[in-house]
Amino acid sequence: MRTFQLIGQNIAYSLSPAIHAAALAHLGLPHRYVITEATAESLSAILGALRGTAGGANVTVPFKADAARACDELTADAAAMGAVNTIVVEGDRLLGHNTDLPAVAAEIDALKPDGARHAVVLGNGGASQAVQRALASRAERVTIAQRRDGTLQNVHRILPTADLLVNTTPVGTGTAETPIDPHYLHPELAVLDLVYRPTPTALARAAASTGAPSASGGGMLVGQAWRSLALWLSADSTTVSQEIAPVMLAALLDQLGGHNA
Repeated sequence: MRTFQLIGQNIAYSLSPAIHAAALAHLGLPHRYVITEATAESLSAILGALRGTAGGANVTVPFKADAARACDELTADAAAMGAVNTIVVEGDRLLGHNTDLPAVAAEIDALKPDGARHAVVLGNGGASQAVQRALASRAERVTIAQRRDGTLQNVHRILPTADLLVNTTPVGTGTAETPIDPHYLHPELAVLDLVYRPTPTALARAAASTGAPSASGGGMLVGQAWRSLALWLSADSTTVSQEIAPVMLAALLDQLGGHNA
């Protein structure tokens, strides 16, 4: 039995164990996926303990940059972003991947298959970096709106000309809040909200009510998860593809049943 883990800080709430358990059961595999709480002081030892094992790890905030520095080798995307969310163990070496990028790119492609003229991204943290990199080849123009420089408070001024809005802030997590006034949404403005609790989020519901395409963050969560699982299980010659996504998404929605709005 192999053990995979999610490494982060204050992550007891994570639903990643549930969706990975569903996928592993569907594949008929005995492996397990657990949560590993880390601190800035303990992270190095936790990552070092992966070496020489049959395991693998996901890394979440606030340790993705630290994980990138700890790995022996990085994929091109992980190196360019300076962030690792998936670690593959090869003997004593740690290989750093970033499955957030292809996952969010797939979500954007589903909403805007022909690309965007003007994309607006709310927030400029770690999740935003993956979104911005994905949009580099998918949008003619990208505007970043963040609280620290006042652009988030004035974002309503540019939304009338935008055709894609991506929320990378945590606003709306477990609440009916929206990061912007829904009054400024319109039918030509596709919305991707990376928040997944609840599903759909208040922002995604508000966008859908205008007739615009919209999605909450469950699709990205599952997208990065099955890609991580595929990387780990390739060592066993087990093929994992997007076909497992509905199984993982069903497990996610089941866990969210009491939180849906």
